[in-house]
This record gives sequence, C-alpha cells and structure tokens, in this order.
Amino acid sequence: MLHHLNRNSFFTQWAILAVALLTLGGATGFNLYLERARTESREQHRLLTQAQVIQENLEQNLTAVGRVLADLRKDAPQGKANPGLGDHLKMLTDALPGVRTLLLLDDAGTVSASTRPELLGKNFAYRDYFKTVRQNPDPDMLFVSAPFLTTLGAYGVNVARTIPGPDGPFAGIIVATLDPEYFRTLMNSVLYAPDMWVAIAHGDGLQVAMVPEREGQVGKNLAQPGSFFTRHRDSGKESNLLTGIVYATGEERMMALRSIQPTRLRQDKPLVVAVGRDLNVVYAGWWRDFWVQSGLFGLLALGSTLGLYAYRRRQREFARKEAEVVEALAASERFMKTLTDNIPGMVAYWSRDLRCRFANKAYLEWFGRTPEQMHNIRIQDMMGDELFRRNEPFIKAALRGERQRFERTLTKADGSIGYTWAHYIPDQDANGVRGFFVLVSDITELKRAELALAQSEWKLKTIIETEPECVKVLAADGTLLQMNRAGLQMIEAESDTQAVGHKLTELLTPEYRDAFDSLNQRVNQGESGTLEFEIVGLKGTHRWLDTHAVPMRDTDGRITGLLGVTRDITARKQADRELKQLAQTDFLTNLANRRHFMALAEQDLSRTLRYGGPLSVLMLDIDHFKNINDTYGHKVGDLVLQTFGGLVRHTLRGVDAVGRVGGEEFAVVLPQTDGEHALEVAERLCRLTADTEVALDQGRPLHFTVSIGMTTLAGASNNIDTLLSQADQALYEAKHSGRNRVCTYQRRDGAAL
Repeated sequence: MLHHLNRNSFFTQWAILAVALLTLGGATGFNLYLERARTESREQHRLLTQAQVIQENLEQNLTAVGRVLADLRKDAPQGKANPGLGDHLKMLTDALPGVRTLLLLDDAGTVSASTRPELLGKNFAYRDYFKTVRQNPDPDMLFVSAPFLTTLGAYGVNVARTIPGPDGPFAGIIVATLDPEYFRTLMNSVLYAPDMWVAIAHGDGLQVAMVPEREGQVGKNLAQPGSFFTRHRDSGKESNLLTGIVYATGEERMMALRSIQPTRLRQDKPLVVAVGRDLNVVYAGWWRDFWVQSGLFGLLALGSTLGLYAYRRRQREFARKEAEVVEALAASERFMKTLTDNIPGMVAYWSRDLRCRFANKAYLEWFGRTPEQMHNIRIQDMMGDELFRRNEPFIKAALRGERQRFERTLTKADGSIGYTWAHYIPDQDANGVRGFFVLVSDITELKRAELALAQSEWKLKTIIETEPECVKVLAADGTLLQMNRAGLQMIEAESDTQAVGHKLTELLTPEYRDAFDSLNQRVNQGESGTLEFEIVGLKGTHRWLDTHAVPMRDTDGRITGLLGVTRDITARKQADRELKQLAQTDFLTNLANRRHFMALAEQDLSRTLRYGGPLSVLMLDIDHFKNINDTYGHKVGDLVLQTFGGLVRHTLRGVDAVGRVGGEEFAVVLPQTDGEHALEVAERLCRLTADTEVALDQGRPLHFTVSIGMTTLAGASNNIDTLLSQADQALYEAKHSGRNRVCTYQRRDGAAL
C-alpha cells in the first residue's frame, strides 16, 4: 500500500519523507539516550568493580581474621592465656596485613594477653564491642564493632569472637583491631579519577574511613532518612548503584555501594563500601557528543531517509518469505504430531540451540506441560538445573553426531519417581548436526523390581561399606582380619585381598610401629585407647590417621582381637603446618618475614661466633619504589616486590638467610662469607636486578634497580642488631651517592671492613 501511494501521489512522497525525518530525528535522540545510558552503565560497572575489589579484599581479610580468632580460642581456654600466647599473637599480627593489634579479654573485660604490652591489665568492659559480645555470646558469630576512639586517639574497628566457658556460654573474647592504614591503602588503590572518593561505613551507619580524607567524616552517622546508606541497607541487596545528593558531603554523585559480609562467616554486622564520582564529570563527554550529533542531523537527513525507505522494502520481502516458511513448518508439525501421538513412548525433537521443536502427547504428560508451554522452551528450563547437568554429556555427544543410549531416573509431574530408557538420535545432513530426536521408554515397573531385589541382597553390606571412617578388625597378634571400603581406600588397597592376612604395622612409618604394637597389647589386656600415627599407603601416599581401639570379645567374654575406628586427619595436620608457615613467611614474596628472618639471623651469628669463620650482612632497598607505586599502581608494585624476591631467592645459596624486613627493604645474612665474596654477591644482585624486566599489561616492560649496603662481622662483640645497623648505614650511603650500587660499611677510623 505504501509502495502504491509513493508511486502515484506527490503528497505521499512528502509524507513518507516527513515521517522518515521524524524517525531519523527520533533515532538520533534515541541513540543519544542509549549513549547516555551506556555512559551511565559503563561508569556504574567501573564503580561496582572498584567497590567489588575492596569488598573481596576485605572479605578475604575478615575470613582470614575470623579463622585465626577461632583457632586462637584453643590457646585461651576459659578466657585465660596459655604461656607464650603473647608471642603467638605478635607472630600472627606480623602475618596478617590488615590487623594492627590482637587482644585477649577475660570475662571481666581485663586484657590478659596482647601484642601491645602497654594494654596488659587494662579493663575494657565499658567498650561497646565487649558489651555486645557478652550480651550475645554466640561462639560461631564474628562480631564487627562500630568505629570507636582507641587509646591512641585514632578511630579503629574491632572484630571479635566469644570464648565459651566450661560452666557457661561466656569466658571472655579474643579481639583483632583492624589496621586503618590497611583500609586507606586499599581504598587509594581503586581511585582512577580525580573526582572520586571512597568511604567505608559500619552496618550501624557510622563512617569508618574516607579517601581522600575529609575533616569530620570519620565517626559520622550516615543512617539518616533518605541517605544513600539507608537506601542501600533497607534494600536488602548485597550491592546497589545510586545517584543523587550525598548526605555526608552534600555533593551530587553516582555511587556504588556493596555490603561486606562473607557468606562463609556468621558476621553480626556488615561493613558497607561506597565508591562515588561527580555526575557532571561523568557526563561531560556525553554533552559534547549531544551537540555534535545534533548539528550533523540536518546534513544526514536525506541519506537517512533513502536508507530507511530501502530498509522497509526489504522488510516486506522478508515478512512474505517468513510467512511461507511458517505455514510449511506448521503443516509438517501437524503431520508429525498425528503420527507420534500414537507411538507407545515419549518422542521429542530438540534443535541445535536446545529448544523444543516438537513433543508428543506422552512427552507432555510426563513433564506435565501443555503444547503451548513446551513450544520453543529451552531444554534447561524444562529439565531443571539438576537433570540438565546429568543429561548434558549425552546432549553434547548427540550434537557431535554420536547416538546415545542411557538409563535415567526422573521425577514425574505428579511428584512420583519414574525410570526411563532414553535414545538420543542425531539429525544430520551435509552441513552437520541440526538437532536430535529423543525416544524414551518408561521402564518404571521393571526398575522397581530390580531395585527391590538389589536392596534386599545388599542391605547389610551397604551399612558397613558406607561407613565414612575406616572400620577394621585385628587378630590378637595384630593381623588384619576385616576392613571396610573406607579403610581400604586409606591404605590404597584395590581389594581386601591385598590387606587381609597382613599386619598393619608394615604400613606405619618406623617411628610409630612400637606405639601401635603397644596399643594392640593394651587392648588385648582389656583396655581401650587412641593413637595418632603416619602411614605410607600401598601406592606410596603418606597419610596421618587417628584410631580408637577397643577389645573384641566372643560370647564368653574372651578377648579375640581388636576393633578399631580410624579417621584420616591429614588435612588437619596440613592445616597446622600451613598456619606455622603463614606465621613465618611474608605473604607477598614468600621470603621470611621480619620476625622469622631475625630468628634465622641470630642463629647464623650464634653459630659463627661459636665455631668461627666470616659472616656478612646485606641490606637491600628497591630504588624509587614509591614512584613505581604512584605511577603504575600498587598491583605493579606488588609484582616488582615478588619479582625481586624471586631473584634474590634463586641467586643466593640455600644456607643464606633472606627476608623482607620492610615495605621495599630486604636483608640477607651470608654465613661463611668474607667481605670480598659478599661484595661479589651484592654486585651480582645489582647487575641481575638492573637486567630484570617486569612485564606490564600495557606498554613496555618495567625496569628497576636496587641499592645495597654491606658489612662484615669484625670481632666477637657484634650482635645482629649492630650488623644490620651497619649495613643500613652503608645502604644509606648507597642511596645518597646515586643508587643502583653497593656500599660497604666504614669504621669510624675510615677503614673499609
């Protein structure tokens, strides 16, 4: 009709042109609208991403702190500190980057252990964080306090766990004070625009920190009607993206908010991170595009009108062809439906994009759907996630052209359990697989008969074999008589024939065999007992096991052997080793942390003073490290530290002690190394560092250098602090004489050591 009017009517031509111009104008406006939406969406995504970075980092930190606090309760039964707990707390504080102080408070609120000696004996029962835990002593809850003014005069946030008592639910608390510097460093790392700011608030609404810092913001109550904080909290969502006037600063902002409350923790109050930008800055580029596109609209009107006209002609042709195809498809489907509805079984066809193109009556009845509901439904939606996950390997194989046959247990629409035998038949042509046919037979009655028979035969064996822990029976002489499947898996036996008739002491490591024989003797005398020991399985795997053994008696009460229940405690032993390693290792470089390095250095010096020989000490500092962080960001700074740590570790000998003792400062003790050879080592490190490249995501690789100060033991009166001080003085000289060099310590008389 439009074609006829366009050909015969001058008025219609202008009407079409006017409509086209209006359409083009609308399209231009709509494009600008979409561009604004994309600008908004892009910025929202970036803000949410930055907020997520902080959220994930803090959640990992809170999870680690929560786990450490839970473990520390074992060292403080009934709220009382075990000997050495203070040193343990200091070691953990060094290992946890986000923790400034660890405290143990008894049930009266008095500090009985702390990483800060000046707090010992102080009473903090008046603090809200102590009162909150005492009023709700849930041992599984991690309590996060609102910001409060600490004894140092700065705001802090505490996380705490209850220490349960033997006669009551509360014996004290174990507390970690989060390091505000950690918050600021983390928040600074996500700032990518000058107009940005980042803030963290407690779940009660009190502001914890803000970067860039603004006076009067820390401790401010944001839980006001209509504030961003209140809207986010009341929404009940983990994250929100809001725009409007910020209550705390009075600025018009786009702000991403995320609640920090790890799902693996029971945390009484969340933290809320907010990352915001100035709306005027965000949309500045869009306003420029708006004026440019508006100016070009007039010039593009004629070409756009002709293009729209051609497009409409093509659309009419496509619609006509589509109607013909739909009619042909409908006729084919009617024929297939008539045929397959009379087949005694379920029949369906699924296209390559896993959408239903056909299902017969039996198929619809089984899944309880109408033809309208089944048409074009996704196979995932029809089956549900669990059934689709189980059928997915067969579906993928059918789409590769492989015919599939398998048995499946299904839940019918009425809730009853049915069993089927399914066939997936690929539909192939010269161009590949277009989809697959499904033929399914209901074998429910046959399967139920099989299951009843199997259940009757295997009931007793199932009870024994499904026991998750090892159950074994030993003869009086220690020979294995019986062991369930869990036990065979522990000792890596393929079948009981590999183990029955043998003595288990053959698998124990030598140091535990006497203890195991002793346990067996005690049990044969009528006692019971437990033992932890290490075994080497038949395939060479080491495992730690914990066994509980009791006497086996016959009907006359005579002891005939030993009944033992054994569980695998390898994971627990590994966790203990990992915790010790975590306390001694710098998490970023995998080198010794400061505390562990000082212990190693003291050992090397003591050994040298006792047995004689030379000893040298190096202090190393990465040049211009602050500039690297400021220019490339803390992520690249961390990569530089990791690269340098690996370089030092692979360059030095295994007997050399090396550790990260500060931000970008490292120290090395070279036992049995005089000044000449130590100088060679230091200069080699300088050269290797200067030749090292750090690959960046964009741009050329980063090069960096290191300055080194060196000293050598002179006389038996030196201690490790003196040597480190001398090396540090030499490092100072290297820094101030041009960097990327090695300087040796000079005695007061001017002679080089």
